[in-house]
Amino acid sequence: MPPKRPQLLEKGETILDTYTVEFFLGQGAFGEVYRVKHKFLGIQVMKVFKAEVSAQTDRNMLAEEARILSSLTHPNIVRVFEANTLMRGENEHIFLTMGFVAGESLAQLLSRKVCVPFQIGVSIQMEMLEGLVLAHGQNPPIVHRDISPDNIMLSYVDDRPVALLSDFGLAMQADLNEVFLRPAGKYLFMAPECFFKTYLPSSDVFSAAIVFYRMITGTTPWELTIDAEFGTSQSLITGVHRARKQPPTRPSIYCDACPKNVEDVILKALALDLEDRYRDAREFLTALQDAMVKGSASSSSKDQGPEGSPQNNQVREAGAREQGEDGPEYRYSVRRPGKGFDQIAGMHPLKEMLFHDVILPLHDKELYERYQVSIPNGMLLYGPPGCGKTFISQKFAQEVGYHFIELKPSDIASIYVHGTQEKIQEVFKKAEEHAPTILFIDEIDAVMPSRDGDLNHSYASEVNEFLVQMTECHKKGIFVIAATNRPERIDPAILRTGRLDKVIYLGPPDFDARRELLRLLLEDRPVDPSLIIEAIAEATENYVSSDISFLVNEAAREALRERSKISQMHFDRSLHRIKPSVSLKQIDAYKKFIESRSF
Repeated sequence: MPPKRPQLLEKGETILDTYTVEFFLGQGAFGEVYRVKHKFLGIQVMKVFKAEVSAQTDRNMLAEEARILSSLTHPNIVRVFEANTLMRGENEHIFLTMGFVAGESLAQLLSRKVCVPFQIGVSIQMEMLEGLVLAHGQNPPIVHRDISPDNIMLSYVDDRPVALLSDFGLAMQADLNEVFLRPAGKYLFMAPECFFKTYLPSSDVFSAAIVFYRMITGTTPWELTIDAEFGTSQSLITGVHRARKQPPTRPSIYCDACPKNVEDVILKALALDLEDRYRDAREFLTALQDAMVKGSASSSSKDQGPEGSPQNNQVREAGAREQGEDGPEYRYSVRRPGKGFDQIAGMHPLKEMLFHDVILPLHDKELYERYQVSIPNGMLLYGPPGCGKTFISQKFAQEVGYHFIELKPSDIASIYVHGTQEKIQEVFKKAEEHAPTILFIDEIDAVMPSRDGDLNHSYASEVNEFLVQMTECHKKGIFVIAATNRPERIDPAILRTGRLDKVIYLGPPDFDARRELLRLLLEDRPVDPSLIIEAIAEATENYVSSDISFLVNEAAREALRERSKISQMHFDRSLHRIKPSVSLKQIDAYKKFIESRSF
């Protein structure tokens, strides 16, 4: 479903004869955010606070804060330009304008990636702390009060992402003799003293440490148990306090690349007692820089394999094939920035589920065995053709850094009696030799058809062989991913525990996934600035991923003929010709199968 229409400002509206609203960017707990164009200064971001927030704010104090914040000019801070008010009906709304960042928020990045590689996380953290050092260095110090992934912007103008600390709308000058009217910021990222309306530079240190932890691990330091009664802010605060009665989980449990000295820095920044925590951003940044220097010095010798060659060269990129080998295609993958789940548009619930239910158990088997939680053995992806089952499997292998073996029915076909069974044995033997391995079986309905009915005896033997090889194969370092467009035809025995533990439906992408897919496909192409991706995403409901890819190529082809940028007109022409390849009848059939399936 497309996002709800913003309630406060309209596209094209002029605010105070100075700002023209271009479009709605998002909504948070305190207000709505828009991209606007200043008549002299160009593109900016406007944050319009909700009426109830505006009513509780002292305007003279806000004007003074805006003056102070506008003086914070730093390459890692999104600058505040103006604080003012606008009217909507009988309600007065305060707004702030800030510099526009050509990129995305850290929260948006993490919604796609779940976590980031350790070195990239360190780079983002150091840049964010550089900006915070300037704020804490003011006299008196300026406390941000709302550091979270939503308020860290990533600029993609340069060759690598640059982090900027954003949204100083809640920032206040620290005064130890004053407490603020109410807690601010997001509860999960708030320091203990903030719940008692006390804000210090050390409070920002605590929040920044949780952001760092979240970046490199994909989770938070304390496991928050959400009970049924959670529905109010007070019950959530109670849950946060209850979770923090236990010590935080060491980040190295989730992030193998995090060295102990960096881990110690993170845990010190997460100290619940103010006396044990870094006093401000400068202390935190200095400690992190020192830890990284020590960590690189101690690990430099470990990074070299025999004869000085890097050990990770032993793992090849996806697409390589062993020389001199026949049979199925054996490809190897290793996690690189910009690969893996980064290349899957949308599908955030799926990626989140795969990370927590599959990737973490595969990477930390000992921890899960200690809790006696079973390690997943495999998963089945089913749905209409063109929805990306093979693509997701390949990106999953890149995400976990496992070897990747792709198996198709033709790879194991044999004219000899028992020849197919021998090939099946050989595939699993090869997967075990190269463990850890992702074994992807495409068109599994053809490889493992149901044995009910008049199935040929040789086929039944082949299905039996697959079942034997698949059972508990995770103990050999093999994770099986199977894909099918015809789930009703597969043998149900493969879906029991210890074979394919997870069963996942992949249907046509929803609005958010279509929008992200269009952005990925249009990246690095000459696109007219007037093109509204959201409009195309809305017009492509029930289009599968391959349909959308074809649509973009056709629109680009139209533009190429005219030697012009890709515009809305080119998409309108292509949409007139290209219709969804999967009919509504087929989609309804899958929906009925989901409702009636017994697995």
